[in-house]
Amino acid sequence: MAENRESVDIKVRKMTKGDLANINEVDNSLRGKQRVTTWPFSFDTYWRIYEPELCYVAELNGRVTGFIVGVIEQEERSKLLVGHHRSLEIPSSDSPKIGWIEMMGVHSDHWGKGIGLALLDAFTEECRKNGASIRAVVRDDDERMKEFLGRRGFNRSDFVSYDKETG
Repeated sequence: MAENRESVDIKVRKMTKGDLANINEVDNSLRGKQRVTTWPFSFDTYWRIYEPELCYVAELNGRVTGFIVGVIEQEERSKLLVGHHRSLEIPSSDSPKIGWIEMMGVHSDHWGKGIGLALLDAFTEECRKNGASIRAVVRDDDERMKEFLGRRGFNRSDFVSYDKETG
């Protein structure tokens, strides 16, 4: 699927708290099957709980049209418990770093204009500066996001999450 990019002026910058209302507008445009973000709750709720360290917004003609947020952490966050030696020792701070994309969204009116790629490029550059590889968790039914990441060199990992209701 080729992207239909228009000639647009996209500016990516660090997010500020003043951007929250505009990011919520982007997030609200992505409800249902079109929702690209990877968390099951609103951006506003996510921000209040986590206040992530890597936050970028994309502006198109001076208006916020997309966002990407995440963190850079040591690799042990992503290791599987099975098959690994368990220890109470604090992991070495020189273990590999991982940049986690936790939420990402582009206003549905502006898909195909290169906004997502510009945001991913900014996130990638920050990870590169910090010597971190990048990972993202994506809903299995989110074909659009899986395709987007796949076209940018991401590979599906072996890790799968299972849920069980107990009530």
